[in-house]
Amino acid sequence: MDMNLYFAEWLARERLAEARAAGARDALAQSVRRKQRPVRVRLGAALVSLGRRLGGRHPRRADTLAAESS
Repeated sequence: MDMNLYFAEWLARERLAEARAAGARDALAQSVRRKQRPVRVRLGAALVSLGRRLGGRHPRRADTLAAESS
């Protein structure tokens, strides 16, 4: 069976247009999503937050700690 050259060209253009549209949709959706920070950064931030909570509202100064230990 012989395919019409014009039909083949039209079909290729349609598929290319669909692929470009899908790529544009994916790029738009990805640009809207919030970028996730790496696990090590999230873990570090969680540890800093935990340390601040354990330290209380007013962290003690280093010179105060040194005077208490002497």
